[in-house]
Amino acid sequence: MQRTRKGELRRLAVVVAIAAVGVLAVGAHAASAGVLEICKDSSNGMSGRTFTFTVTPTSGTSFSRDVKAGFCSGPITVGTTNATVTEASTVPATDVAKIDVRPSLRKLSENLPGRSVTVATGASTSSETLIRFFNEPAGGTAGTLKICKLTQTPAFLGRDYSFSVNGGPIVSTPANDAFDDPANWTCRILGTFQVGSLVRVQEQIPPGQEIQFIDTDPGSNLEDFNTDAGWADVRVAAGTTIVLYDNEPVPPSGTGFIEVCKNYGNPDPDVIGPFNFTITDSAGANYPVTVNAGFCSPAIQINAGIATVTEAARAGFTLIDVSTLPTDRLLDANLINRTATVEVPTSASANDETQVFFTNAANRGQLKVCKALGPGSADLVGQTFSFTASGDNGQVVGPFGITAAASTQCRIVGNFPIGSTVTVTENLNHDPGQPGEFIDTTGEGPVVIANGVNTVTITNTARGLLEVCKLRITEFAPTTAQPTFQFRIDGGAIFNVRAGTCSLPRRVSVGNHTVTEVAAGDYDVTAITVSPPDRAVSTSLASRTATVSVPYGGEETSVTFTNRVKTGQVKVCKQIPITSADSLGPKDWTFNVYIQTGPGAMDYTLVVLGPIKAGECTDFTAPFPILTPQGTRRAVGVHENDPPPLVRGVNYETTSITTTGTRGLCYVTDPMVNTTVCPYPVGQNPNLAAGNIDFYLGPGPNTVTYTNRSLDP
Repeated sequence: MQRTRKGELRRLAVVVAIAAVGVLAVGAHAASAGVLEICKDSSNGMSGRTFTFTVTPTSGTSFSRDVKAGFCSGPITVGTTNATVTEASTVPATDVAKIDVRPSLRKLSENLPGRSVTVATGASTSSETLIRFFNEPAGGTAGTLKICKLTQTPAFLGRDYSFSVNGGPIVSTPANDAFDDPANWTCRILGTFQVGSLVRVQEQIPPGQEIQFIDTDPGSNLEDFNTDAGWADVRVAAGTTIVLYDNEPVPPSGTGFIEVCKNYGNPDPDVIGPFNFTITDSAGANYPVTVNAGFCSPAIQINAGIATVTEAARAGFTLIDVSTLPTDRLLDANLINRTATVEVPTSASANDETQVFFTNAANRGQLKVCKALGPGSADLVGQTFSFTASGDNGQVVGPFGITAAASTQCRIVGNFPIGSTVTVTENLNHDPGQPGEFIDTTGEGPVVIANGVNTVTITNTARGLLEVCKLRITEFAPTTAQPTFQFRIDGGAIFNVRAGTCSLPRRVSVGNHTVTEVAAGDYDVTAITVSPPDRAVSTSLASRTATVSVPYGGEETSVTFTNRVKTGQVKVCKQIPITSADSLGPKDWTFNVYIQTGPGAMDYTLVVLGPIKAGECTDFTAPFPILTPQGTRRAVGVHENDPPPLVRGVNYETTSITTTGTRGLCYVTDPMVNTTVCPYPVGQNPNLAAGNIDFYLGPGPNTVTYTNRSLDP
């Protein structure tokens, strides 16, 4: 008998901690004068322990009292009508399970996790408030008992082992790897018991096995055990107590030798790689074995008697035969379950070993290659395409041909091992000048063979060339950099084309395609041409689009967009308030409009607008491009002329100058601006004192409105 304590045949367990926290919040009341008394209940193993309490009146200073379990503090005067009593944490840890208050109506709120209660105090000692704290071991008065089965023997992993508790019903749990992370173990709850209970756990020890150790977590909870008999007496604590049993094989008394061979002589070349086996000897001990196809394991010493050899399933292969040498040692074979029962005689020499031969065949699936044509690929109908199928096992089929038709055409290539990879390649040269230059191919590549029919569809799409061109902006000077415009084909990704250039020919499918110029704020589309002209389907200047037909092959279709700079016109309006209508209303007003033509001081055109009277607007100027020949925004300066004999600042003043339709005010600091047209720094434009305003010309109507007020008495 093995009966040990404090470490012999024990093993350090893994600690599992489970914490649970809860809070009960009830209200709080204000304070006044009164008396209370604190009592500590001795139940749940608290007898003899001293507890510390803090009394906190609603006003005043907190103070502490010690109370021994089973006793009370005596009357305590707190000086307020309300007070909070808090129990300090303890060592070893306990939980406050309940707080009674007498009279019960004086309990105002409680927080059991916080170990506190707020009460209304009594008016005197005779009517004091009595508070009684009840504690229990941390985690409660009940504990959980859990069994974890361990082993260091791979053959035992996952095997179910049976246990009983206090002689009760049998329950089972699988064996775990003793060296694995405990977080990965599969364990079983045996039940919930009163804390402090002594529980006997009993294992039904399987034949051919022995218990190597019994332990608990926490380790102090193991009171007694017997590894020969398989029992352990465990003291249940709060929370979870884990019992750990480790089983290992009983060393055999009589042994023999066995050897496992896989596809010896390699009858199927597609059966490759390692295969896993389990040998279970007469004592129930398991021995894992890995054997590569075409080879045998070394001789393995096991318990003599009847042994079972089981091959682990491996996808893509089927067991077709089992034999032994000597042949009479094969007792039974089940090809479906992949098992063989064999005899292993007692022997001290491997020369008398039992050889077990497992023969497998590779499962195979059919490969079918199909040829499809993409949209607009009628030009490819009747063309024969060549293919090659190459397996990773060295099997090659091809080259073979499939003639394209309006519908998908298929060809059965052959059978390949399931799980193998076959690469299907179309033998088409896509280099310039070669047959596949204007044919796109998709669907080529590897396929992992699965059971049944494996279909690979390779699609060819006829391609043509589409080019987009943009003419130079003629309003710009020869030295001005040409702008870049953005385009889409069929609503796809944006690409850029600089004015005066063309894009590289773009490969597109055969058929109709729509080219759209993305709207540019400074430019209008004035013309769209297609070359050759008969490929134009439709054009729209308003939507900046052209739809064209692209044929198969290398004769490209080009679409050319012509743009011009948008133009703007200027007019001036006059407003006079009613208070100045008599003196200023009848006057004729004229305006000098300076249109920038270049960056130089004299690079402008003068246009005189008017005369107009109050409440009127001038005609528009002629249209001017909104950009200068240098490609910058065109500045415009407007000056209001004095109507004789009035003098600005003497007889009248300008109270406001406003604009609509412009692209904002300009300043002398702006690059490439004509300082004669736009001479004012930031903050001085418009210049009401001079009657001037400078702005950038916007597309369409630009309206400047002057409002004047009389200064004459």
